[in-house]
Formats: sequence, C-alpha cells, structure tokens
Amino acid sequence: MKNHKKFHAFISLMLASLILTACSSASASAPKFPTGKFISADNSSLGYIFNTDKTWKYIYYGEYSAEGKYSVKGNTWTEKGTEECPFSGTYEWSFDGSNLTFKLTGQDKCENRRQATDGQTFILQK
Repeated sequence: MKNHKKFHAFISLMLASLILTACSSASASAPKFPTGKFISADNSSLGYIFNTDKTWKYIYYGEYSAEGKYSVKGNTWTEKGTEECPFSGTYEWSFDGSNLTFKLTGQDKCENRRQATDGQTFILQK
C-alpha cells in the first residue's frame, strides 16, 4: 500500500512538472509588446509613447495629440476607443528590437488612427 501511494505521488509530481514546463515554454515564446518612446521611421515629428500600464500617447510635432489605453494578446495590439476616435482598432504588430511595425487586421473606422498606424514603422528611442 505504501508503494502504491508513493507511485501516485511520484506520478502527480511528474505531471505537475510537465504542466509547469509547458506553461513556461508557451509564455517564453509569446511575444512581449515593447514599451517606451517610438518615433516614426518616415517622419521624426510623429510617434508613440507606450507605457507599461497599457496606456499610450501619440506625439504630433512635439505635442501629445491623443492618448488612451491599449491591450495586447499575442501579436495583436488593440487600441481602445478615445474621445476623438470612439471605436477600437486592432493591428498586428512586430518588433525586431528597435523597429515596431503595425498592420491593420479587419477594419478600423477611425481614419486618423488608421493613417497614423497602419503599415507604419516606429523606431525605439534609447
């Protein structure tokens, strides 16, 4: 009976270890959305600031012209609606360590955000 209990404890421990390893591998491979100040590759007067608290500010010629909140799931970035743009917009993002690029997924009813973000690359400022 004691060996039977030890065997079950051993199996339970092995299963828990496998689950933890699988979870940590999945989270390690999930991309992490970068934070900091990013300036447009096309126009140094435009950019974003992405904060760790999931808030953002858009830089327009030295001024903050818009701000709001965002969420990230995998490589999908969703800007929540703002006063200026009450609709959410969802974009695929990629980051190579310095260049952050966005590509629209689906539709974005906010023309200003779409023009400022879709197909745009922003460079991380160090």
